[in-house]
Formats: sequence, C-alpha cells, structure tokens
Amino acid sequence: MGELDGRTALITGAARGFGRAVAHLFAREGADVAIADVAGELASERVSGMATESDLERTRAEVEALGRRCVAIRADVTKAEDCERMAAETLAAFGRIDILHANAGVFSYGASWELTEDDWDTVLGVNLKGMWLTTKYVVPHMIERRYGKIVMTSSRDGLRVEPNYAHYNASKAGVIAFAKTLAIELGPYTINVNAVCPGQMADRSRRTHPRGVTTNPYWDMVTGQEGSTYEDFDLASGRENLFEEGGQIDFSEVAEGVLWLASDRSHMVTGHALPLDRGWIAKRGG
Repeated sequence: MGELDGRTALITGAARGFGRAVAHLFAREGADVAIADVAGELASERVSGMATESDLERTRAEVEALGRRCVAIRADVTKAEDCERMAAETLAAFGRIDILHANAGVFSYGASWELTEDDWDTVLGVNLKGMWLTTKYVVPHMIERRYGKIVMTSSRDGLRVEPNYAHYNASKAGVIAFAKTLAIELGPYTINVNAVCPGQMADRSRRTHPRGVTTNPYWDMVTGQEGSTYEDFDLASGRENLFEEGGQIDFSEVAEGVLWLASDRSHMVTGHALPLDRGWIAKRGG
C-alpha cells in the first residue's frame, strides 16, 4: 500500500528538478500525476535556462514507467487561460484533483537597486501571481468535493532572507502569506493548505550543474570567494546548515516533506510553512 493509493495530483514546474522528484515520489506512492510546466523560455531578458518540452515528455515517460497514469501539460502559470486549461485537462484525464503541488518558480540575482523591472515582474509574476492563478481554477473543484491537499513551494528565503534576492525573498514570503490566507478560507471545506520552505537543494546524482553553468555570482557569495566552481558552491552550501556534511540537500529529501503534507497523515496540519532546510534557518537564530 502506498501513501497516495487511489489519489490524483497536479504538479506545476514538474518537467525537471524538484517538481520532477515530487512527481516520481507521488507515483511510487500510488498516485496518478498530471505534470505541468512552461516547457520553454519566458519572455524575460534575465530569466533563462527553463525546462524544455523534451524534459516534460521525459518526466511523463518516467512516471508512466512507474506504473501510474500521467498527463503532461504545457502551461505558463502567469496566464489565467493556461491555468484554467491546466485544471480542465487534469480533470478530463483523471476525473478529480486530490492534490495540488503549486511548485513553479524562477529567480534571478542582483542587489535591490540593480534589479531591473523585468527581474521584479518576472520573479513576482511566476512565483506569486502564478501561485494564485494555479489554485484559482482547482479550488472550486476541491470545495465541491470538500476534500483537497494544497502544498505550495516557498523557500527558506520566505522565512529568513538572503541578500541580492529581494524580489525572490518577497515572492516567497508572499507565498507563505497566501497559503495561510487560503488555509483560512478553505478551512470550512476541510481542505489543507500548507507551504514547504526548502533549503538550497539539487539533484545529488549530478556532480556538475545540470545546465552546464560554470560560474555564478551566487556561488561566489556563498563561498566567499570569486570564481567558485559548482563543487565549491555545493560543499559551501552544506556548511551553511546545522547538518553540514554532504553539500546541498537532494530534491528527493525535500519531496518527502511534500508527500507528508499531501497525505492523510497530516490531516490536522493546515496554514503552516514547513522548513525543510537541515537547520539553515535555526543556525541563523530563526
């Protein structure tokens, strides 16, 4: 018996990375899964390297190989028509949506006064407006059934900020505020709404950056030295946590927290932001 036997789930930002790890775990635990992703570049000068359509199809095939039904949907969470279609296609495929993992997110880097309007609008648009639009077309269905589990991906930076990410910090703090508000609104319908706040994470099966990036100003900030490699950054990221060994947290570790909130084991938990950070926040007195 799996934790999610007989359940259906919709996951955004699921073509690769954290969303893909959650899709794999949900499938292994018995859920049929709709995976949604923009699967293409955004209309942004500063945010690039998004997942591709082939990434989306690969993840669909991987979920199906686990013995579960899977539908892949290309959707931009900043567009109402895409989010409405995404919900409709999931309902057409599975008949219901038991679990929504609103996960799609982006970031860029820079001091507050150096951020461009494009930086601000793109990050807030995907990370915060996208959360609202993603839930907007799923919630009425959950209300009708008086059942649902909504898990939003915030960040450790939604609880305790880092420099050079003002727009990202603001968006992720907004996700927490939105999740708490929605939890209150949906409480009468016994629908759970929570957020997860991951620490710095990665696919631990890779020893290099998944997109072949060789330099990054954020890596230098974390290591405290210029010209840091991805391996330097990985090790330094681990040392930022209370549990210092092992570099960045693996996507699969954080996915376990999403699974718990999506399962009926957490039926008493709603309106909360769950840190999954190996003690990063606590180490900073938070």
